[in-house]
Amino acid sequence: MPLVLFLIGLLLLTPSVQAADSPQAARPKAFELYPATNDAVPTTFTKAAPEFQTDGKPWKFPYGAKVTLKIDASKVLHNVTPYQFGNNASWWSSKTWFMDPDRIEKAKQAGIKFWRWPGGSSSDNYHWDGNYGSHLKDHEGGDPTNMTKPWAVLTDDFIDFCRKTNSEAIFTVNYGVSRYDNVQEAAKLAASWVKHCNIDMKFKVRYWEIGNEVYGNWEEGNKQSGKAQLTGDVYGKDLRVIADAMKKVDPDIYVGAVGVDTDDGGEWTGFFWWMRGLLPELKGKADYLILHQYFMWPFNGDTYLNPTNETFLGNLHKVTDAYSSAGAMVDKYAATEKGIPVALTEFNLVNASPEPEIQLLNGLFTAEVLGEHIKAGYVASNYWDWKNGLDKKLHGDMAMLASDDPSTPDATPRPSYYAYALYSRAFGDKMVASESSDPSVKVYASRFSGGEVGLVVVNENDRNQTVTFDLTGFTAKGKLMGWVLTGKGLNEKQVSWNGEAGPIGGGGPFPIDPIKPYRATYKTEKPLVLPIQAHSVTGIILY
Repeated sequence: MPLVLFLIGLLLLTPSVQAADSPQAARPKAFELYPATNDAVPTTFTKAAPEFQTDGKPWKFPYGAKVTLKIDASKVLHNVTPYQFGNNASWWSSKTWFMDPDRIEKAKQAGIKFWRWPGGSSSDNYHWDGNYGSHLKDHEGGDPTNMTKPWAVLTDDFIDFCRKTNSEAIFTVNYGVSRYDNVQEAAKLAASWVKHCNIDMKFKVRYWEIGNEVYGNWEEGNKQSGKAQLTGDVYGKDLRVIADAMKKVDPDIYVGAVGVDTDDGGEWTGFFWWMRGLLPELKGKADYLILHQYFMWPFNGDTYLNPTNETFLGNLHKVTDAYSSAGAMVDKYAATEKGIPVALTEFNLVNASPEPEIQLLNGLFTAEVLGEHIKAGYVASNYWDWKNGLDKKLHGDMAMLASDDPSTPDATPRPSYYAYALYSRAFGDKMVASESSDPSVKVYASRFSGGEVGLVVVNENDRNQTVTFDLTGFTAKGKLMGWVLTGKGLNEKQVSWNGEAGPIGGGGPFPIDPIKPYRATYKTEKPLVLPIQAHSVTGIILY
């Protein structure tokens, strides 16, 4: 080869070598880019504020006690993405219910674009392809093959749902099979699922979890005949095998490891030093950690203990506590994993189905959890869940949409639904610094891509408040627009959205898109003073 051609060839090869070693070639952390599916190129998420509606309802509420909200729009705390406003979908919802056009539209109008599948603990019995082999009975005597019967929501149905709602997905693979069979079979099942979704169906599922709450004795395989009690180190070793098999099919996916937030050896707290065993075994194979949070276990035997509203609301600190605890355990047991993202893939008011879950109280609490989890540093969250069913004993429902409830129409949105709708409309792509002079009035502040300030304000009090805004880092134009979730009291099931009430038996109105927002103008040379309603969540955009 002539020397000139050799040199030209060398120059052509050089950039690719440099690119591979450059910082730009480094793989982004989990949940940094959005979206991954629907043939879109993942990029940094940005969000424009909705246009001000001049025909909105006048902002006219009675004034009350004074509260100061301090907002610094120049101080960015965290990026905000649709991953932080997710939900859980389940195979048992039934195909006809789940794929109903009304459900599709309700998902769209709530702004939910991130869905976890196929449904909690049953994930560890779930064989997506319908081939259960000899696993025809779970540890509770149930028939796992029901999960892939024709009436059930199947993987392809769920993909169709995501496409119709323009949503991302996170799948929970069956770790239990590694216990009631072996880890090679678990890896084979998980890898075939990746192939089916990401290659055969051409639907990019970028996020995967290895098992659901597998540290707990309620999970399939946690206590397995002929095998020792499952511990974090065993799970960690298995996770590496399963993750390698999945990433061999699609190297672009991210795999999550099931974690806990308590560092001790108890069976129901630290789960036999779960994190102490797990974290050193990850060895870079897990891309994020998974936590679940139900805040309290209010049972005495099988009898529900009735906490006060103050008790429920007082549990909010556990969002931040759990995140901090997980980080401290990473530092303590596996410093090489420092900075690993943490996702909150299940949460609700409580681990049961009491009436407070379908009362206005949970609408306020859900809004607070959404704000606090972003502030703490979580990269994603998923409410539990989209459909569950009315508990005939405790008279509550963990779901966002009503079912099996004779007092209200099927699929009526519960109060928690509107917390998501508020963030979808009134929260931008950057969380910024904020604080309140009154702990019973919480504020979560954001900035849109155009510089507008988006706020979610939660008033836990049974009286109106007068809010004075101390704003910095923002050039006001003197207009605002807002949406309000409220009701007659924290323990009321019927709620209203911008003054439009839902069914008397419980829940709120739908559709919500046609309901006009509130609007007002204000003088930019003076501090903005705004009344907010009693026991409410208010979303506000300042232009």
